[in-house]
Amino acid sequence: MNIINRNSQRLLFLVNQLLDFKKVEQNGFTVQFSRQNVTNLVTAVAERFAPSIEQMGGKLVVEQCERDIEADVDAEALTKLVSNLLNNARKYMKDRIVIACHADEGQGWFTISVSDNGVGISRDNQEKIFKPFFQVMDDNRESKGGTGLGLSIVQSVVEAHKGEIKVESSLGNGATFIVTLPLRQEGVTASAGNDIMSPAEDKGCSRAIDGGVNDVSRPVMLIVDDNEEMLQFITSNFNSDYEVVTAVNGKEALDKLSRHEVALIVSDWMMPVMNGVELCRAVRSNCNYSHIPFILLTAKTDNYSKIEGLNCGADAYVEKPFSVNYLEARIHNLVEMRKLLREKFSQTPLEPINTIAPNPVDDQFLTQLTNIIEENFSNPELSVDFLANRMGISRSGLYAKIKTLANVTPNELIQLTRLKKAAKLLAENKYRINEICYMVGFNSSSYFSKCFQRQFGIKPGEFTPHSL
Repeated sequence: MNIINRNSQRLLFLVNQLLDFKKVEQNGFTVQFSRQNVTNLVTAVAERFAPSIEQMGGKLVVEQCERDIEADVDAEALTKLVSNLLNNARKYMKDRIVIACHADEGQGWFTISVSDNGVGISRDNQEKIFKPFFQVMDDNRESKGGTGLGLSIVQSVVEAHKGEIKVESSLGNGATFIVTLPLRQEGVTASAGNDIMSPAEDKGCSRAIDGGVNDVSRPVMLIVDDNEEMLQFITSNFNSDYEVVTAVNGKEALDKLSRHEVALIVSDWMMPVMNGVELCRAVRSNCNYSHIPFILLTAKTDNYSKIEGLNCGADAYVEKPFSVNYLEARIHNLVEMRKLLREKFSQTPLEPINTIAPNPVDDQFLTQLTNIIEENFSNPELSVDFLANRMGISRSGLYAKIKTLANVTPNELIQLTRLKKAAKLLAENKYRINEICYMVGFNSSSYFSKCFQRQFGIKPGEFTPHSL
């Protein structure tokens, strides 16, 4: 079984290399920059490679990696870069590989270097190793396996990041690959949390946008599977980004949901007591949990099962056996899609609130919540406690649900609802701005204008239905 597993993983790796190369060949290496902790990313990749290097009689040393090097990178692309450099070093090493990273804030760059103590690379070959399909031969004129695409893909990633790569080597003295990339890239959206507020009255006029809730704790992932090894496998791959909670069946999962503020559920289908489909239906029918993204894992591959899995309310359906990278991609896409919907709702004055509702239960919840807010614009008792009482939900439950759906606090949602109602009234062109200001619960027209402009990027007097 171990031999089968190693060879199937090798085949998967080779296929992925070919697919990556094909993408580069056809469209170039496209990247999407975001702020990332490079140190954590490099360390995570190194941890995955360490066991296989040890099995080959070698040792992987993570050296001089400074803490918290933050840079604008494409996380997936940089992971490919580090993985390919380590895979290349693993093939040619004698018994030692060293990976290091360093940043120079003054110069605006950071470096990642991977060194091995293997056979080295001749000067002539150093000019060829980044070409597709080129492979360095050993002393017996045999290749070390692979496709010869790894370093070509590395170079494509470096070029897409506007960086440089060089190799330092001589025959018999190993090789060192040094990648230099910029710490900052153009086109990276700045966090809304960087906006500075100075006047005292602006304390209640923060922009409600994705990222507005400042929570440094990791989100909670609930993994549900009756197979202990599968629980450990998934947990080990996600515990660096999530606080992982596990359950062995749907009933136990519901109990864990009542005691944790879960941000994501990954569940197997076939389990005793309560299976994954039953769990998903229970989650979707409960207003306290219905907003939580739900991914269903299953060995059932027939179309009927796929349809049943999606009809129960699951956001994604992943077939076993699955690649961890594929599962990570599905989770990433699911989270990013919800993030984009939240941003669109938050930044577009006339975008309805059901835009961010992932299912009918949450649509009904948000509609009811909005109606209560609009009916009480002039009510001095309008507050988080007031809303929680009217919605029949605890204060903490309301906070968690609104945070997951809109990524704003309940107070920020109240203000956003006021501003969106004001935008609707402005679009009708029946009232003056100062009248609308008081109609939606503001006591100062200047303060209203400031909040409206901060939220939507336009002054109330300049707003029309087609101005954004």
